[in-house]
Amino acid sequence: MRKLLLSGFLAIATIAGLSAQKAGYDPVKAPFGHGEDSVKCRMNLSLMTTSAKAENYKEALTPWNAVYENCPASSRNIYILGPRIFKSLYASETDAAKKKQYLDKTMEIYDTRLKYYSDDKKGTVLAYKAYDYMELMGDKADSKIVYQWLGEALKEMKSEMEPKDAYSYYMVASLTQFLTDPSKKNQYISDYFTVAGYVDEAISKANAANDKANADYLGLVKEGIVKAFVSSGAGDCKTLTDYYADKVEPNKADKAFLNEVINALGSVGCSESDLYFTASEYLYKLEPSAGAAIGLANKSLRDKDYDTAIKYYHEGAQLETDKNKASDYMMQLAGIFSNQRNFAKSRQAAYDALEFNPNNGEAYILIAQLYAASAQNIFPETEKRGLVFCAAVDKLQKARSVDPSVSGKANGLINTYSGYFMDTETAFMMGIKAGESVFVPGWIGESTTVRLK
Repeated sequence: MRKLLLSGFLAIATIAGLSAQKAGYDPVKAPFGHGEDSVKCRMNLSLMTTSAKAENYKEALTPWNAVYENCPASSRNIYILGPRIFKSLYASETDAAKKKQYLDKTMEIYDTRLKYYSDDKKGTVLAYKAYDYMELMGDKADSKIVYQWLGEALKEMKSEMEPKDAYSYYMVASLTQFLTDPSKKNQYISDYFTVAGYVDEAISKANAANDKANADYLGLVKEGIVKAFVSSGAGDCKTLTDYYADKVEPNKADKAFLNEVINALGSVGCSESDLYFTASEYLYKLEPSAGAAIGLANKSLRDKDYDTAIKYYHEGAQLETDKNKASDYMMQLAGIFSNQRNFAKSRQAAYDALEFNPNNGEAYILIAQLYAASAQNIFPETEKRGLVFCAAVDKLQKARSVDPSVSGKANGLINTYSGYFMDTETAFMMGIKAGESVFVPGWIGESTTVRLK
């Protein structure tokens, strides 16, 4: 019992007040102190580190307190291990007042770290401070505090934010405030576009560095943020149009703002509104860009000016720095041609999409569907239409080989199209053998391998 009481007194003494340094302590020239103080500092650092790494946090507490008070600039381990010690104390404590003291001390440690290690990334330190706050407070965490700390972190780090999921936590805090107080809607909308811009830039940097793992992870972060925004009620077409309606004209010479408007409206399926077209026209005049070109392409489609739409789709793809997006633009064009039943032009647009992204399985699937849609009219003998489906299956097999994500769709179509292959008897009567190569005429104009059912 006496040992427990002594341990409790030490814990309370540890968290009482700010770090009280010895008079004359010089964190730059003598971070360990001088003489005997230096020896004690190094000894306590060793004791603290050994105990903390063994997760014996009660034993780590006394030496940690000694170095935190007497030589706080001697090691980053003070600030790495400190939160672990106090979070452990917090978890095992039942007294609410003491828990509050442990929480406050944990938060203080991060502020002290920034004082003595100003070259550390402030945004990262603040993010982990917010994370520990959320961990300790649980459902009682104040979203305003999380919003403040992570907002400061993001302002500092922008597209370089580490940890990367801080983008998500910040947007959750912003959304929580909006849902609690509807007057914060504009704040939430503004936060959304700012953070989405940071994440997009971070993804571009990861792709440029061939860092697929981080690019994919950031993509998941962005997807979650977008889904929350769209489902929040703040991000519908009417709301965003109202939000930007009186802002476009005064900012028609601001490229960054016009890009924001185009991306915002496009993200909620509002790319056929007059405001979207107006912003696209202003932006295109200032500087032709992928977003502006696609906006003008959409306007041309609305006006049924297909030749102009085609021109802008091609230009948008050429201007787009993200090859996947450029590929998607050409797939949109391919879809337009397909709806017009202009199969040859649709296929060409799909092949153009593959030039930008050779692993776009949807492009091969579309080509297969184009072949299937025209199967009845390729051969003079309708019995040979099964050969067209063979050519379609070739494309479906290619689709799943370059893009595993479309395997399910491709396999479903293969099962369907296989039912239209020539039967063995008909093939025999027409002198066609399984496994041989045949030429499919007409606009398809390519060879395929005979498959029979």
